[in-house]
Amino acid sequence: MRETLNPEQRVLVLGIDGGSWDILRPLAEQGVMPHLRRILEQGVVGDLCTTMPPITAAAWTSFATGVNPGEHGLVDFVPFPGGGDDVAVASSRDVRARTIWAIAGEQGRTVGVMGVPMTYPPQQVNGFLISGFMTPPGSKNFAYPPELPQELESAVGPLVLYAGEGVAPRDIRRFTRRLLIDVDARVHAAAYLLEKYEPDLSIFVFQCLDGIQHRFYHILDVKGPHHAPRQNDDDRDDLLAVYGAVDEGIGRLRAAVGEDAVVFLMSDHGFGPLLGFIHLNNWLREQGYLVVRQDPLTVLRCALFRLGFTPEMAHQLSQSLGLDLRYKVNRGQSFKFLRRLFLSFDNVDWSRTRAYALGHIGQVFINLRGRQPQGVVTPGSEYEALRDELIVELLGLKHPTSGERLIARVYRREELYSGAQVGNLPDLLLEPRGFRYVAFGESEFASNQVVGPSFGHSGHHRMNGIFAAVGAGVRTGKQLEGARIVDIAPTVLYALGCAIPMGLDGRVLTAVFQPERTRAYAPQYAESPAMDQTESLEGYSEEDEAAVRQRLRDLGYIA
Repeated sequence: MRETLNPEQRVLVLGIDGGSWDILRPLAEQGVMPHLRRILEQGVVGDLCTTMPPITAAAWTSFATGVNPGEHGLVDFVPFPGGGDDVAVASSRDVRARTIWAIAGEQGRTVGVMGVPMTYPPQQVNGFLISGFMTPPGSKNFAYPPELPQELESAVGPLVLYAGEGVAPRDIRRFTRRLLIDVDARVHAAAYLLEKYEPDLSIFVFQCLDGIQHRFYHILDVKGPHHAPRQNDDDRDDLLAVYGAVDEGIGRLRAAVGEDAVVFLMSDHGFGPLLGFIHLNNWLREQGYLVVRQDPLTVLRCALFRLGFTPEMAHQLSQSLGLDLRYKVNRGQSFKFLRRLFLSFDNVDWSRTRAYALGHIGQVFINLRGRQPQGVVTPGSEYEALRDELIVELLGLKHPTSGERLIARVYRREELYSGAQVGNLPDLLLEPRGFRYVAFGESEFASNQVVGPSFGHSGHHRMNGIFAAVGAGVRTGKQLEGARIVDIAPTVLYALGCAIPMGLDGRVLTAVFQPERTRAYAPQYAESPAMDQTESLEGYSEEDEAAVRQRLRDLGYIA
């Protein structure tokens, strides 16, 4: 009779936020990333299809839970904006599904989690957890157990939560030098924890490459549309040093868990060149779906908006003056200041607005009666007719100069998602052609154009992330096909010897493992207990939320 439980062994998941084979594979082959090269030679490698849209919040949460956004509830950095202008910042409190570290802990496995986005505020685990991206700068409540930061400071020095925090990337050499110091410090802290506590499941995320690629993809991508070799070569060497530091971290953390561990390497999404931004609210306003008020202040703001008084203008002005105001303003007041200064959702007439946009890549919400406080569109046939109309019109959106169609497909949310949270997700989601032009962040009216330049960005997300596995019981030299980000959770649980909750959207990637292992140890499934949302957790304070918005702004996600 065949056994049903896997042998218990340590598992290490290494995440590279924004990792893309287009950049990483050449660097491995050229010797910049020798530890990565060994993984490519020794293990299983393939693409990893991410969520649609390919956004950090949706993707990392799908990785952590093994379910789609319709089940866990997050598509973007903001949860559902109930009143149009009532926009909050998402946190771990908004995740409506259980994570792999919670599941493993319930089955007696010890866990160590560090740097995974959307884990603030930290929840109690059977081990330790240090929250990642979206942790408010300066927060004291970022770890479980709460005394862990003090232990780390005594053992290895102050913990760096986010590499490069607060340093303006305009000075690439200074920026990369800071990144090198911070990446080394974070890896040093992680290695200390892995070696001291020896968790059965360890997860560590390198966040910094995502920000580098957003800003400097034109420097890294030597075959890309914006690369200028003579101008970019020195800067490229500085940036590649950071990739080398990440690679050193990969090698160090692999060594910390030992040769008998299974190591998974993955990313939340891929990357590619960005040619420009689409400002959907401007298009919706032009087409009459979004209407602004006619009070004197709004009329004035609209007049200034037409003249170019926008967040885009402020960004360009600060750059031309050699300033990086995003890194100098008071973080707690900047968001409120921008909304007072520029045209925003505060100026929208919600009683006459039928649709509005909010979020990255392309997300459209219907102002639905009974759902939004000032909803005007009736559920049922009117709602569906409006979605049908918008789909047709959006598919016709063209670049004003080249005439190329910008949108490949418009999805109704139920075409992409399933689960209890579908009703809280955007009504329509846009898939741009090649993702070369994408909707710009959570800024309501960042520019007065419908299609404009990608100010501050030369790269953006793609659907194809990276996947690799290496270690005891893993195949050698295998190319993996068809892996999805929701498959990581059940595959990790299988490698740990844990029972897999029934109802996950992901499947165990059995092709990763040697045939004799999968023949001897079949995946085991069990009923999933109800989610326990820890009552003691608190969401963002007003000051924390302002600080997180500023971090998103620093990275170029919002204006």
